[in-house]
Amino acid sequence: MHKYLVFTLSILLLFALPLKAEQVTLQASESHVQGQARYLDNGREQPAILILHGFSATHNYPTVQALQDYFTLSGFTTLAPTLSLQIPLRSQPVQCNSLHTHTLQQDIIEVKAWINWLEQQGHNQIILIGHSSGSQTLLEAMIPQTPESIKALILTSLFYLNGEELGNLESEIQIAQNLLAQGNNAPRKFNFLFCQNDYFATPESYLSYLTITRARVLETINLLSVPSYSLMGSADSRYSQVGEKWLSELDASQTELSIIEGANHFFTGEHEGLLHDQVESIINKLINK
Repeated sequence: MHKYLVFTLSILLLFALPLKAEQVTLQASESHVQGQARYLDNGREQPAILILHGFSATHNYPTVQALQDYFTLSGFTTLAPTLSLQIPLRSQPVQCNSLHTHTLQQDIIEVKAWINWLEQQGHNQIILIGHSSGSQTLLEAMIPQTPESIKALILTSLFYLNGEELGNLESEIQIAQNLLAQGNNAPRKFNFLFCQNDYFATPESYLSYLTITRARVLETINLLSVPSYSLMGSADSRYSQVGEKWLSELDASQTELSIIEGANHFFTGEHEGLLHDQVESIINKLINK
């Protein structure tokens, strides 16, 4: 655990659900940037659930907020952080052509800080749920050492960030590496995920996320010291890029794979309830072990 992390806590009472939601802020002294999270405290009897959003989104993203509200109503304490992406108290998604200076390593520090914050509130059992790239970030944050409080990872819409099939260009990667080697971290446009030729980032930021390759995700799953569960939609449009062989590769790894038929990347519409049912089934199984 990072002993140099300093936490600043402020609480704004919100009125939603039967519980009062608390808007919690946290600051890691290494970055001097405050992040925020939505916290609903249902006590300490059940494990706390931390839910992390996908690429450039916030804790207000519908997939994340629906999961948090559902499990809060089910009696769990829930925490949904928004990664700062080096923007103080970020509350809006970051666009492709905005300036991206954040790194995967900074995201991991924030995730660990939020876990530590939950532990400081007395939650000694925590279940992590990630959506999309949030799943990848949680995976990376769990190696080489998983905090004792973490009981399991539930990874939804889990893919990876680097591969020619995703639109990454080897020539751009080489340019970014050369610039960084020369001490030049000036931002420029790259191809990255859905930001094709429009991802305005520093070479350091861009390259940090490209460490998450297809092989890396599978390797990290197999290195985990706690159980992991992967929930995928059969109609996710990402398969048009990565191929449905990705599902068989996940199934061959140490994760327990479930496929929700007809669901897209965000589990919208009728599949939202199916996602919640699947996650609840996993959590109940963990609790009753």
